[in-house]
Amino acid sequence: MAGNAAKAFQENAAPPPVMAAREYMAALEKLLADGKGFGKTEPVAAYLLRDLMLMDNLDNVQDIKIQQLYIIMDIKQWPNEYGRSLVMQDIAVQYAKRVVGENHINDADFKGPGLWTAKKSAIEGDYVRREGNNEYGRANNVWDPNPQAFRLALSFNDAATIPTQWGTWTIEAGGTLAVREKDIAALAEALQSVRDGKATAETALYTVGKDGNPVAKFDVYGMAPEFLEENYKPVNLSETTHKTMRAFKAPKR
Repeated sequence: MAGNAAKAFQENAAPPPVMAAREYMAALEKLLADGKGFGKTEPVAAYLLRDLMLMDNLDNVQDIKIQQLYIIMDIKQWPNEYGRSLVMQDIAVQYAKRVVGENHINDADFKGPGLWTAKKSAIEGDYVRREGNNEYGRANNVWDPNPQAFRLALSFNDAATIPTQWGTWTIEAGGTLAVREKDIAALAEALQSVRDGKATAETALYTVGKDGNPVAKFDVYGMAPEFLEENYKPVNLSETTHKTMRAFKAPKR
């Protein structure tokens, strides 16, 4: 009971104030020095849900919007396109049966292993669609991990509020601070310019947002607790990245 009360109090507590510039800089330096590589490591099959289109006898089209999600299939569970195609067709049929009342409104449209959904932006950021056609001459539905989406991540023991490119974000205790590997070189250069006295933390790490207020210059972002572990696996980052990280492990001159 006491534990539940403490958890409820923590959830309702005000978020910590946004990090000051120097505190934010220290967090970024620690990310570069002590972060670990994470990314997607296995290919998946992915099928984008399309809008529903109705046409009358005058060729007038009514476009019914469907949430932009991919249905994802684990290739180990569903190794061939024919089987995956049957699953997608069965989902559509069972959904239609629910619409007309043939199936119970709360029945699942599909029940089976290795199937989940993901936002369009998440799949198209973390994966690259495999080139070429599948065995039926259609565009490949297999997506391979995108090395450009590998990221450097650092766990936070305590809650913290960081500036972001769109405002602010509170990382809960046990959450993660992350930056994509492709952004590390520019971030490191900015941090080094402050170390060398060529810039201040404010000028090197912030810019002006659309509303005229300061926002983060680099796309460093937070993840909720357990999100990293549930969605990504450890990966090896490039030697260039490791060289940059070694520079930030060294004591400041």
